[in-house]
Amino acid sequence: MINKIKYTIIILLALASFTACQNDDTTVANVDAMVAEPGDLLNQAFPLNKVRVEGEGLMGLKKITLDNKIDISFNPNYNSDKAFIFTIPFDEKLGSRFGVQPITFITGTGSVTKNIEILQPVPAVIKTIPAVATPGFPLEIQGTWFYNVSSITLGGKSLSYSVNSSSSIIIGLPADAVSGSELVITTPGGTAKKTIDFATIILVSDFDGKGTRTEWNAYGDIDSFNTNTTGGPTGNYATLTWTGSTANGYNGSSAGGGAGFLSTSNNDATKTFIDIDVSGNVAGAQFAIQLNTIDGKDYGYNFKITDVNWTTKTISIADFKDNYGFGSNSAATLDPSKINEIKVGIAQGDTPNPSVIKFDNIKIRYQ
Repeated sequence: MINKIKYTIIILLALASFTACQNDDTTVANVDAMVAEPGDLLNQAFPLNKVRVEGEGLMGLKKITLDNKIDISFNPNYNSDKAFIFTIPFDEKLGSRFGVQPITFITGTGSVTKNIEILQPVPAVIKTIPAVATPGFPLEIQGTWFYNVSSITLGGKSLSYSVNSSSSIIIGLPADAVSGSELVITTPGGTAKKTIDFATIILVSDFDGKGTRTEWNAYGDIDSFNTNTTGGPTGNYATLTWTGSTANGYNGSSAGGGAGFLSTSNNDATKTFIDIDVSGNVAGAQFAIQLNTIDGKDYGYNFKITDVNWTTKTISIADFKDNYGFGSNSAATLDPSKINEIKVGIAQGDTPNPSVIKFDNIKIRYQ
Protein backbone atom coordinates (compact mmCIF):
# COMPACT_ATOMS: atom_id res chain seq x y z
CA MET A 1 0.00 0.00 0.00
CA ILE A 2 2.88 2.30 0.93
CA ASN A 3 4.55 1.52 -2.42
CA LYS A 4 1.35 2.44 -4.30
CA ILE A 5 1.24 5.81 -2.52
CA LYS A 6 4.92 6.42 -3.42
CA TYR A 7 4.26 5.65 -7.07
CA THR A 8 1.22 7.95 -7.11
CA ILE A 9 3.24 10.84 -5.68
CA ILE A 10 6.03 10.24 -8.20
CA ILE A 11 3.52 10.28 -11.11
CA LEU A 12 1.89 13.51 -9.85
CA LEU A 13 5.29 15.18 -9.50
CA ALA A 14 6.22 14.08 -13.03
CA LEU A 15 2.95 15.48 -14.46
CA ALA A 16 3.49 18.76 -12.61
CA SER A 17 7.02 18.97 -13.97
CA PHE A 18 5.81 18.24 -17.53
CA THR A 19 3.08 20.88 -17.27
CA ALA A 20 5.59 23.42 -15.99
CA CYS A 21 7.83 22.68 -18.97
CA GLN A 22 4.88 23.16 -21.33
CA ASN A 23 4.08 26.56 -19.75
CA ASP A 24 7.74 27.57 -20.09
CA ASP A 25 7.50 26.82 -23.84
CA THR A 26 4.42 29.12 -24.30
CA THR A 27 5.46 32.41 -26.04
CA VAL A 28 3.91 35.56 -24.63
CA ALA A 29 2.61 38.01 -27.29
CA ASN A 30 5.30 40.50 -28.22
CA VAL A 31 5.57 43.10 -31.03
CA ASP A 32 9.03 43.94 -32.28
CA ALA A 33 8.12 46.28 -35.13
CA MET A 34 5.29 47.76 -37.16
CA VAL A 35 6.30 48.42 -40.76
CA ALA A 36 4.06 50.43 -43.15
CA GLU A 37 3.65 49.18 -46.70
CA PRO A 38 4.48 50.41 -49.26
CA GLY A 39 7.68 51.93 -48.01
CA ASP A 40 9.56 51.22 -44.84
CA LEU A 41 8.10 53.54 -42.21
CA LEU A 42 8.84 52.03 -38.79
CA ASN A 43 6.12 52.43 -36.17
CA GLN A 44 4.60 55.14 -38.38
CA ALA A 45 1.92 55.01 -41.06
CA PHE A 46 -0.35 57.15 -43.19
CA PRO A 47 -4.11 56.53 -43.19
CA LEU A 48 -5.06 53.62 -45.46
CA ASN A 49 -1.50 52.21 -45.35
CA LYS A 50 -1.13 48.47 -44.83
CA VAL A 51 0.93 47.74 -41.73
CA ARG A 52 2.91 44.53 -41.17
CA VAL A 53 3.28 43.65 -37.49
CA GLU A 54 6.32 41.51 -36.62
CA GLY A 55 6.99 39.74 -33.36
CA GLU A 56 6.27 36.52 -31.46
CA GLY A 57 3.20 34.90 -29.99
CA LEU A 58 0.95 36.59 -32.54
CA MET A 59 -1.12 33.56 -33.57
CA GLY A 60 -4.83 33.68 -32.84
CA LEU A 61 -5.23 37.43 -33.33
CA LYS A 62 -8.53 38.44 -31.72
CA LYS A 63 -8.71 42.23 -31.68
CA ILE A 64 -6.86 45.41 -32.70
CA THR A 65 -7.79 48.72 -31.06
CA LEU A 66 -6.32 52.09 -32.07
CA ASP A 67 -6.18 55.04 -29.69
CA ASN A 68 -8.25 53.09 -27.13
CA LYS A 69 -11.45 53.65 -29.14
CA ILE A 70 -11.26 52.53 -32.76
CA ASP A 71 -11.57 48.82 -33.52
CA ILE A 72 -9.63 47.82 -36.63
CA SER A 73 -10.81 45.02 -38.88
CA PHE A 74 -8.31 42.44 -40.14
CA ASN A 75 -8.13 39.23 -42.14
CA PRO A 76 -7.36 36.27 -39.86
CA ASN A 77 -6.00 34.35 -42.84
CA TYR A 78 -2.98 36.66 -42.82
CA ASN A 79 -1.96 35.74 -39.29
CA SER A 80 0.96 33.63 -38.15
CA ASP A 81 2.84 33.34 -34.88
CA LYS A 82 5.42 35.79 -36.26
CA ALA A 83 3.36 38.38 -38.16
CA PHE A 84 0.02 39.72 -39.33
CA ILE A 85 -1.24 42.57 -41.55
CA PHE A 86 -3.95 45.23 -41.13
CA THR A 87 -4.91 48.58 -42.70
CA ILE A 88 -4.83 51.91 -40.87
CA PRO A 89 -8.38 53.38 -40.84
CA PHE A 90 -9.26 57.06 -40.71
CA ASP A 91 -12.78 58.09 -39.81
CA GLU A 92 -13.51 61.50 -38.30
CA LYS A 93 -16.83 60.26 -36.92
CA LEU A 94 -15.00 57.64 -34.86
CA GLY A 95 -12.49 60.18 -33.60
CA SER A 96 -9.53 59.43 -35.83
CA ARG A 97 -6.64 61.83 -35.39
CA PHE A 98 -3.03 62.34 -36.39
CA GLY A 99 -0.02 61.99 -34.12
CA VAL A 100 1.38 59.38 -31.73
CA GLN A 101 -1.28 57.12 -30.20
CA PRO A 102 -1.53 53.67 -28.57
CA ILE A 103 -2.48 50.58 -30.49
CA THR A 104 -3.39 47.34 -28.68
CA PHE A 105 -3.22 43.82 -30.10
CA ILE A 106 -4.97 40.92 -28.38
CA THR A 107 -3.76 37.51 -29.56
CA GLY A 108 -4.26 33.95 -28.43
CA THR A 109 -1.37 34.31 -26.00
CA GLY A 110 -2.01 37.71 -24.50
CA SER A 111 -2.23 41.45 -25.06
CA VAL A 112 0.42 43.94 -26.08
CA THR A 113 0.21 47.74 -26.51
CA LYS A 114 2.61 49.84 -28.54
CA ASN A 115 2.71 53.42 -29.83
CA ILE A 116 2.23 54.20 -33.50
CA GLU A 117 2.33 57.61 -35.19
CA ILE A 118 -0.42 58.36 -37.71
CA LEU A 119 1.02 60.81 -40.23
CA GLN A 120 -1.01 63.51 -41.97
CA PRO A 121 -1.04 63.03 -45.77
CA VAL A 122 -0.17 65.79 -48.21
CA PRO A 123 -3.36 67.64 -49.23
CA ALA A 124 -4.51 67.60 -52.84
CA VAL A 125 -6.78 69.82 -54.93
CA ILE A 126 -9.20 67.88 -57.14
CA LYS A 127 -11.30 70.68 -58.66
CA THR A 128 -12.78 74.13 -58.15
CA ILE A 129 -16.45 75.11 -58.27
CA PRO A 130 -16.99 76.85 -60.60
CA ALA A 131 -14.25 75.44 -62.81
CA VAL A 132 -13.33 78.96 -63.94
CA ALA A 133 -13.19 81.51 -61.14
CA THR A 134 -14.34 85.12 -61.11
CA PRO A 135 -12.27 87.79 -59.32
CA GLY A 136 -14.10 89.25 -56.35
CA PHE A 137 -16.34 86.21 -55.89
CA PRO A 138 -16.09 83.15 -53.59
CA LEU A 139 -14.59 79.94 -54.97
CA GLU A 140 -14.98 76.42 -53.58
CA ILE A 141 -11.88 74.23 -53.55
CA GLN A 142 -12.59 70.50 -53.42
CA GLY A 143 -9.86 68.02 -52.57
CA THR A 144 -8.51 65.71 -49.89
CA TRP A 145 -6.85 65.94 -46.48
CA PHE A 146 -7.72 69.57 -45.74
CA TYR A 147 -6.92 69.18 -42.03
CA ASN A 148 -5.27 71.82 -39.83
CA VAL A 149 -4.96 74.32 -42.68
CA SER A 150 -2.49 77.01 -41.66
CA SER A 151 -2.59 79.31 -44.69
CA ILE A 152 -3.93 79.75 -48.22
CA THR A 153 -2.27 82.09 -50.69
CA LEU A 154 -2.91 83.14 -54.27
CA GLY A 155 0.02 84.50 -56.18
CA GLY A 156 1.88 84.73 -52.86
CA LYS A 157 -0.84 86.84 -51.19
CA SER A 158 -2.86 85.55 -48.24
CA LEU A 159 -6.56 84.85 -48.76
CA SER A 160 -9.50 84.68 -46.40
CA TYR A 161 -10.97 81.18 -46.24
CA SER A 162 -13.41 78.91 -44.47
CA VAL A 163 -12.82 75.16 -44.12
CA ASN A 164 -16.16 73.41 -44.63
CA SER A 165 -14.73 69.91 -44.25
CA SER A 166 -11.61 67.88 -44.93
CA SER A 167 -12.61 67.93 -48.61
CA SER A 168 -14.02 71.44 -49.10
CA ILE A 169 -12.72 74.97 -48.57
CA ILE A 170 -14.37 78.26 -49.55
CA ILE A 171 -11.91 81.01 -50.42
CA GLY A 172 -12.53 84.70 -51.03
CA LEU A 173 -10.97 85.86 -54.29
CA PRO A 174 -9.72 89.45 -54.46
CA ALA A 175 -11.22 91.68 -57.13
CA ASP A 176 -7.77 92.24 -58.66
CA ALA A 177 -6.86 88.53 -58.87
CA VAL A 178 -4.84 87.68 -61.97
CA SER A 179 -5.67 84.66 -64.12
CA GLY A 180 -2.98 81.99 -63.99
CA SER A 181 -2.03 82.70 -60.37
CA GLU A 182 -0.94 79.77 -58.23
CA LEU A 183 -3.13 78.78 -55.27
CA VAL A 184 -1.21 77.20 -52.36
CA ILE A 185 -2.92 75.42 -49.45
CA THR A 186 -0.58 74.67 -46.53
CA THR A 187 -1.13 72.04 -43.82
CA PRO A 188 1.19 70.11 -41.47
CA GLY A 189 1.12 67.34 -44.09
CA GLY A 190 2.49 69.56 -46.85
CA THR A 191 1.13 71.85 -49.55
CA ALA A 192 -1.39 71.53 -52.37
CA LYS A 193 -0.94 73.75 -55.41
CA LYS A 194 -3.19 74.61 -58.34
CA THR A 195 -3.12 77.24 -61.05
CA ILE A 196 -6.38 79.21 -60.98
CA ASP A 197 -7.82 80.45 -64.26
CA PHE A 198 -10.21 83.36 -64.08
CA ALA A 199 -13.12 84.41 -66.19
CA THR A 200 -12.61 87.10 -68.81
CA ILE A 201 -14.76 90.02 -67.72
CA ILE A 202 -15.40 92.97 -70.03
CA LEU A 203 -17.06 96.00 -68.49
CA VAL A 204 -19.44 97.36 -71.10
CA SER A 205 -20.59 100.33 -69.04
CA ASP A 206 -20.86 101.39 -65.39
CA PHE A 207 -22.45 104.80 -66.19
CA ASP A 208 -19.65 106.45 -64.25
CA GLY A 209 -17.39 106.90 -67.25
CA LYS A 210 -15.83 103.44 -67.32
CA GLY A 211 -16.30 100.63 -69.81
CA THR A 212 -15.94 99.97 -73.52
CA ARG A 213 -19.21 101.80 -74.27
CA THR A 214 -19.87 105.07 -72.44
CA GLU A 215 -22.11 107.18 -74.72
CA TRP A 216 -25.68 105.87 -74.46
CA ASN A 217 -28.76 106.99 -76.38
CA ALA A 218 -32.40 105.85 -76.34
CA TYR A 219 -34.90 105.32 -79.17
CA GLY A 220 -38.49 104.34 -79.87
CA ASP A 221 -41.47 104.75 -77.55
CA ILE A 222 -39.68 106.14 -74.53
CA ASP A 223 -40.86 108.89 -72.19
CA SER A 224 -37.43 109.68 -70.76
CA PHE A 225 -33.90 108.30 -70.55
CA ASN A 226 -31.18 109.37 -68.11
CA THR A 227 -27.72 107.81 -67.82
CA ASN A 228 -26.69 109.94 -64.85
CA THR A 229 -29.27 108.99 -62.22
CA THR A 230 -27.58 109.12 -58.81
CA GLY A 231 -27.73 106.61 -55.98
CA GLY A 232 -27.15 103.33 -57.79
CA PRO A 233 -25.35 100.26 -56.44
CA THR A 234 -21.94 101.74 -57.37
CA GLY A 235 -22.69 105.33 -58.36
CA ASN A 236 -24.66 106.63 -61.33
CA TYR A 237 -27.04 104.38 -63.23
CA ALA A 238 -29.33 104.52 -66.28
CA THR A 239 -33.09 105.02 -66.04
CA LEU A 240 -35.49 104.35 -68.94
CA THR A 241 -39.19 105.23 -68.62
CA TRP A 242 -42.10 104.03 -70.78
CA THR A 243 -45.57 105.48 -70.20
CA GLY A 244 -47.66 103.58 -72.71
CA SER A 245 -46.83 104.97 -76.13
CA THR A 246 -47.02 102.43 -78.98
CA ALA A 247 -46.23 104.70 -81.92
CA ASN A 248 -43.17 102.68 -82.87
CA GLY A 249 -44.02 99.41 -81.14
CA TYR A 250 -40.64 99.19 -79.52
CA ASN A 251 -38.11 101.09 -77.43
CA GLY A 252 -34.58 100.68 -76.15
CA SER A 253 -31.20 102.17 -75.42
CA SER A 254 -27.72 101.50 -76.76
CA ALA A 255 -24.16 102.75 -76.70
CA GLY A 256 -23.58 101.64 -80.28
CA GLY A 257 -21.52 98.93 -81.93
CA GLY A 258 -17.88 98.66 -82.92
CA ALA A 259 -15.39 95.88 -82.37
CA GLY A 260 -16.45 92.67 -80.63
CA PHE A 261 -16.18 92.70 -76.84
CA LEU A 262 -14.40 89.32 -76.57
CA SER A 263 -11.36 87.80 -78.25
CA THR A 264 -11.80 85.27 -81.06
CA SER A 265 -10.83 82.45 -78.69
CA ASN A 266 -13.94 83.17 -76.59
CA ASN A 267 -16.28 81.40 -79.00
CA ASP A 268 -18.50 79.16 -76.86
CA ALA A 269 -21.94 80.62 -76.11
CA THR A 270 -22.50 78.23 -73.20
CA LYS A 271 -19.48 79.75 -71.44
CA THR A 272 -20.53 83.36 -72.01
CA PHE A 273 -22.78 85.43 -69.72
CA ILE A 274 -24.25 88.90 -69.42
CA ASP A 275 -24.18 90.35 -65.89
CA ILE A 276 -26.31 93.43 -65.24
CA ASP A 277 -27.53 95.15 -62.07
CA VAL A 278 -31.27 95.79 -62.38
CA SER A 279 -34.14 97.41 -60.52
CA GLY A 280 -37.47 99.03 -61.39
CA ASN A 281 -40.42 101.03 -60.17
CA VAL A 282 -42.70 98.02 -59.82
CA ALA A 283 -42.48 94.22 -59.74
CA GLY A 284 -43.36 92.91 -63.19
CA ALA A 285 -41.54 95.60 -65.17
CA GLN A 286 -40.17 93.65 -68.12
CA PHE A 287 -36.61 94.10 -69.32
CA ALA A 288 -35.68 93.42 -72.94
CA ILE A 289 -31.97 92.75 -73.54
CA GLN A 290 -30.82 92.52 -77.14
CA LEU A 291 -27.45 91.45 -78.55
CA ASN A 292 -26.19 92.47 -81.96
CA THR A 293 -23.16 90.96 -83.71
CA ILE A 294 -20.62 92.25 -86.20
CA ASP A 295 -22.15 90.00 -88.87
CA GLY A 296 -25.67 91.37 -88.42
CA LYS A 297 -27.30 88.75 -86.17
CA ASP A 298 -29.48 89.71 -83.23
CA TYR A 299 -30.90 87.80 -80.30
CA GLY A 300 -33.01 88.88 -77.35
CA TYR A 301 -33.76 87.88 -73.78
CA ASN A 302 -36.77 89.17 -71.83
CA PHE A 303 -37.38 88.94 -68.09
CA LYS A 304 -39.54 90.55 -65.42
CA ILE A 305 -38.13 91.88 -62.19
CA THR A 306 -39.66 90.39 -59.07
CA ASP A 307 -38.09 92.80 -56.58
CA VAL A 308 -37.74 96.57 -56.90
CA ASN A 309 -34.49 96.40 -54.91
CA TRP A 310 -31.23 96.23 -56.83
CA THR A 311 -30.11 92.74 -57.82
CA THR A 312 -27.57 91.31 -60.21
CA LYS A 313 -29.10 89.42 -63.13
CA THR A 314 -26.93 86.83 -64.88
CA ILE A 315 -28.00 85.63 -68.31
CA SER A 316 -26.37 82.87 -70.34
CA ILE A 317 -25.84 83.80 -73.97
CA ALA A 318 -27.14 80.34 -74.85
CA ASP A 319 -30.53 81.36 -73.39
CA PHE A 320 -31.02 84.27 -75.80
CA LYS A 321 -33.44 83.65 -78.68
CA ASP A 322 -34.15 85.13 -82.07
CA ASN A 323 -37.15 87.33 -82.92
CA TYR A 324 -36.24 89.77 -80.10
CA GLY A 325 -36.30 86.98 -77.53
CA PHE A 326 -39.67 85.53 -78.53
CA GLY A 327 -38.45 83.11 -81.22
CA SER A 328 -37.74 79.39 -81.09
CA ASN A 329 -34.10 79.47 -82.17
CA SER A 330 -31.60 79.87 -79.33
CA ALA A 331 -28.18 81.51 -79.49
CA ALA A 332 -26.47 78.33 -78.26
CA THR A 333 -24.42 78.14 -81.46
CA LEU A 334 -23.70 81.87 -81.64
CA ASP A 335 -20.04 82.87 -81.68
CA PRO A 336 -19.95 85.30 -78.71
CA SER A 337 -16.68 86.85 -79.87
CA LYS A 338 -18.75 88.55 -82.58
CA ILE A 339 -21.10 90.30 -80.13
CA ASN A 340 -20.42 94.04 -80.41
CA GLU A 341 -23.56 95.74 -79.12
CA ILE A 342 -25.87 95.32 -76.11
CA LYS A 343 -29.23 97.07 -76.06
CA VAL A 344 -31.46 97.51 -73.00
CA GLY A 345 -35.17 98.36 -73.24
CA ILE A 346 -38.68 97.51 -72.04
CA ALA A 347 -40.84 94.78 -73.59
CA GLN A 348 -43.98 96.88 -74.11
CA GLY A 349 -46.41 94.04 -74.74
CA ASP A 350 -46.46 92.67 -71.19
CA THR A 351 -45.32 95.26 -68.68
CA PRO A 352 -47.02 97.72 -66.29
CA ASN A 353 -47.81 101.22 -67.48
CA PRO A 354 -45.80 103.14 -66.57
CA SER A 355 -42.64 101.02 -66.34
CA VAL A 356 -39.38 102.49 -65.15
CA ILE A 357 -36.36 100.23 -65.50
CA LYS A 358 -33.02 100.98 -63.86
CA PHE A 359 -29.77 99.30 -64.86
CA ASP A 360 -26.07 99.54 -64.11
CA ASN A 361 -22.71 97.75 -64.38
CA ILE A 362 -23.26 95.87 -67.62
CA LYS A 363 -20.61 93.20 -68.17
CA ILE A 364 -19.98 90.38 -70.59
CA ARG A 365 -18.18 87.45 -68.97
CA TYR A 366 -16.49 84.39 -70.48
CA GLN A 367 -15.57 81.43 -68.30
